[in-house]
Amino acid sequence: MKFSYFLPTKLSFGFGTLGTLGSEAKALGASRALVVTDKVMVSTGIAQRATESLGIAFDVFDGVEAEPRIEVAQAVADRARSAKYDLVVGVGGGSSMDMAKVAAGFATNEGPARSFVGNNLFSKKPLPSIMVPTTAGTGAELTVTSMVTVEGHKQWINSQLLLPSVAVVDPDLTMSMPQGVTAATGMDALCHNTEAYLSSLASPITDSAALEGVRLIVQNLEKAFDSGGDRMARESMSLGALMGGIALQAKMVYGHSIGYTIATRFRLAHGVSCGLPLPYIISNYAVACAPKMKKLAEAYGVPPDDDPAELGRAVAEKARGIAEHLKIPTTLKELGVAESDLPTLAEECLEMYPRPNSPLVFDRRSMSEFYRRMWEGNLEG
Repeated sequence: MKFSYFLPTKLSFGFGTLGTLGSEAKALGASRALVVTDKVMVSTGIAQRATESLGIAFDVFDGVEAEPRIEVAQAVADRARSAKYDLVVGVGGGSSMDMAKVAAGFATNEGPARSFVGNNLFSKKPLPSIMVPTTAGTGAELTVTSMVTVEGHKQWINSQLLLPSVAVVDPDLTMSMPQGVTAATGMDALCHNTEAYLSSLASPITDSAALEGVRLIVQNLEKAFDSGGDRMARESMSLGALMGGIALQAKMVYGHSIGYTIATRFRLAHGVSCGLPLPYIISNYAVACAPKMKKLAEAYGVPPDDDPAELGRAVAEKARGIAEHLKIPTTLKELGVAESDLPTLAEECLEMYPRPNSPLVFDRRSMSEFYRRMWEGNLEG
């Protein structure tokens, strides 16, 4: 066995930890921060709660949008370079934290935002950064990736240098999430943990985090959706999402790739676009990942079975049942995908979003069949 794991980010978790933001900024030696957020966080007062806890001079960039375009990343770059900041604070969901991470990188690295799309293109160390997630889903506070949309396609800015200095995870900030956001972000977290567990790059560290993340989310996502004021469910969801951020170092498999092919076409929240393929991924990966299926089934609360294919279908049905409870589409037909578009989507998935870490190998024919099963609602592997 051989693996590596890198996570230098300091974690501060629990109700009330937002109050530690000032001491964390002070520990980083910061005197002026750029706070990266969105207008919803400003209008709800959450951004103000964060800045009041910060205790140093700050400016606010609130122009982050959902699934940010590369033009937003450029606006963030321009703002980060406009003054002598020594700290970046991201407050919000995955998009705000992704833009905060690149803001820290852009502040110390010259060049247009487009020139950093890809892997490991930052040469200078970014500014210190603190991430304050307000949803329970993306795990972006613990990842090296910032997602951007370029000419209608999902792309990424990846660099280990972008790992935040500190993550302040206060479940209290998730208490006011509406049902739709709870559903989408929670499903995103379930996808992260499940796909990471099925990845060929998984390690004992990512597996441990992923299985605990799945267990926490399966037991609490529907509770948080049905009763947003359930503090224990909200806390468990925040922890489950955090576990997904840890597990993400194993990388995602084809569920996320499929999600990218439909997200911008249908203006779907990230968790919805990745949540739709999840049951099909589980069912179809079950035989290829046979030695791991019993532990995954246990985390999903599914009775054991010696047949990995049958076990995969049972776990897939459990995942689909959760999606249905959350009112998330479970077939491409339901989403509005035309049958004639399936081969195009399959080809785009393979060409633009390859997954060399996938234990299940797809070619054009098998990927087209996979899209057809998702269109029909057929979980059979």
